[in-house]
Amino acid sequence: MKQITFIIGFLALLALGPSCNQGNSSVRQPAVAGGFYPASRDELRGMIDGFLSRVQEERIEGRVYAILCPHAGYQFSGQVAAYSFKQLADRHYDTVIIIGPSHHYWVDGASVGDWDYYETPLGKVKVDRKLAKKIRDYNQKLVFSPAAHEREHSVEVEVPFLQRVLKGFQLVPIVMGKPTLENCHILSQAILRAIGDRRVLLVASSDMSHYPSYENARQVDEQTLSAIGSLDPERVFRSDREILSQGVPNLECTLCGLGPVATVMMVAKEMGAEKAKVLHYANSGDVAVKGVKNRGRVVGYGAVAFYTPKTQTKGGKPMDLTDEEKAELLRIARTTLEHILRKESPPEFEPKSERLREKRGVFVTLTNQGRLRGCIGHFPADTPLYKIVSQMAIAAATQDYRFYYNPVTFEELDQIKIEISILSPMKKVTDVNQIRMGVDGIYIRQGNRAGTFLPQVATETGWSREEFLSHCCQDKAGLPPDCWKKGAEIYTYTATVFHE
Repeated sequence: MKQITFIIGFLALLALGPSCNQGNSSVRQPAVAGGFYPASRDELRGMIDGFLSRVQEERIEGRVYAILCPHAGYQFSGQVAAYSFKQLADRHYDTVIIIGPSHHYWVDGASVGDWDYYETPLGKVKVDRKLAKKIRDYNQKLVFSPAAHEREHSVEVEVPFLQRVLKGFQLVPIVMGKPTLENCHILSQAILRAIGDRRVLLVASSDMSHYPSYENARQVDEQTLSAIGSLDPERVFRSDREILSQGVPNLECTLCGLGPVATVMMVAKEMGAEKAKVLHYANSGDVAVKGVKNRGRVVGYGAVAFYTPKTQTKGGKPMDLTDEEKAELLRIARTTLEHILRKESPPEFEPKSERLREKRGVFVTLTNQGRLRGCIGHFPADTPLYKIVSQMAIAAATQDYRFYYNPVTFEELDQIKIEISILSPMKKVTDVNQIRMGVDGIYIRQGNRAGTFLPQVATETGWSREEFLSHCCQDKAGLPPDCWKKGAEIYTYTATVFHE
């Protein structure tokens, strides 16, 4: 009987596949280590570092929002992938969202991973389960199907590279199924509404043409990369259909990760990416196996970065602050409130960071157990950041007309939560489709009336773009709800948002 029990237990462990519980933590264990890449920690680290050391591409100066990387065995595609990952060195991201195609399991929409950790031979990466849940909660097509991840390599092979070039990041692994524009829109909107003020990197995991000849692959992949470079996801879909209709011998697909690539492009554009740069291209016919390059049937590999150049980020770039700088501003706001609500003069502050002396516009929002208790802002960048935060904290607690008869009191201060939104300069828009929901705040002005919504309002309400504009006209500016269609000036801005 004991022997039967042991056998049943052993079979149950096998059924778990690469996912298992270690202690009280759930861990997605590596499925293709020793196949697609080395299972030895030292060998894997040495191989990746070697790939990275051979990258000669110049570093992109600006903000990189997303990258495209291949996901074949490292022997074939690792050097191409290194061109994308090398661009991430010395950058910081709170969370990396990897979207890869499903090769083994049918998924209509996408499966968003839900473990505590994702493991490779280089160690464990914490999964951002809160963000993953927010993404899944957006639509019924977004689920967690463990079987979709158990044998899937498209996400896994990207993680060791990230472990070598980034520090302190969390992960959201997504395996995408049916590649339709509708599914891409669903997943992209889910991501945009979920990320909030996190500094997020998107990784599209995809190889390119499958199984044409070497020369045909280069021609097909050049056309596909041109479509990707346009930053137009619909053009990528059109290009895919056009190429497949040409009857290229042995061509099975242009992008095995068509859905992931289009989704990442959608998100990157909404986040602010203005350019796509092809960093490198090769195919399996460029790699010799046992001294022979097989160029009869090949697979293509491309590396692309989606970014905003440094010279173009000044108009609408959020302000990047360290955790320490954010904490110092929150301390300044709370200390100010403590003094003011005790009827004392606000204290003088001497910030440790010089960046807190930069001049920026700011909003300070106060809530008590989720209920708004005051929100006041100042748009002009004419006052040092640490001073305007102190001033707006006072204004939010004492000058918000909505709470004239019920202002914030010292007795409730322990229950008050402070949120700070640091604003970028505003820029005028002529096409409302340029407004990036969940990323851009809006400022609408007509005559002597004006009103604004911070970027996070779109995320919190779930409004469409039209609802966002109409509510701002009516609720904030006191104008007709359709004034945005009838001559009102519309401006956008971004915000770095953080709270206690």
